[in-house]
Amino acid sequence: MGKTVILGCSSLKDFIDNAQKKAGTDYQVIYLNRLYHRDPAEMREHVIEALEKLDPEVDTVLVSMGFCGGSWDKVKVPVRLVIPRIDDCVSLLLQLTDEPVSDLKDPRHLYIKDRDPKNMCFRDIFDKMTVDLDEETRDRYHRDWMSYYDAMDIIDTGIYDVHDPKYADPVRADADWLEAEMNYVPGGTYLLEKLFTGNWDGQFMIYEPGEVTENILMPC
Repeated sequence: MGKTVILGCSSLKDFIDNAQKKAGTDYQVIYLNRLYHRDPAEMREHVIEALEKLDPEVDTVLVSMGFCGGSWDKVKVPVRLVIPRIDDCVSLLLQLTDEPVSDLKDPRHLYIKDRDPKNMCFRDIFDKMTVDLDEETRDRYHRDWMSYYDAMDIIDTGIYDVHDPKYADPVRADADWLEAEMNYVPGGTYLLEKLFTGNWDGQFMIYEPGEVTENILMPC
């Protein structure tokens, strides 16, 4: 009898753990470092490497991430592979129904899903990127950043207490700095639970050994 493993992005660890608990599964999880998202080509290289290093007993891989900018495009699979037909990890957590839609994000919105939102403090990122620039240039870049976003949305999956001021205040400070709204949007691990329990409908793509993945997503 073959073995099933989960291959997921490390940014989803808490959500994968939560979904496995709800689904009653206990699959081994192989994590890809979230930092590889900085470049889809780099993530793709690590995807291929992880598949090449699979235990010979593995016959099924459950992919706990989205296509993520092409990270899973044109990958030859050595075993059966099941991947959500979703564009990225944010849309994966926003999916709460069986309607096959690949991109559930609103344009000009930033989404917050991490355990500690301070890890994604945009003001800190901006300051590090512009530390050597003069004030006039920094102001211009700041205005550019503000022009990109209308809202910062905290995804409320029920896993973290996102209404606690310790969580919400850093996000609100970022939103104020961008002159954007701060909102709460519902989310969860529904799609991951379907993946782990084998409820593979039109929201998933299934590839058999030797087939090549395609970046085919559902209409928005």
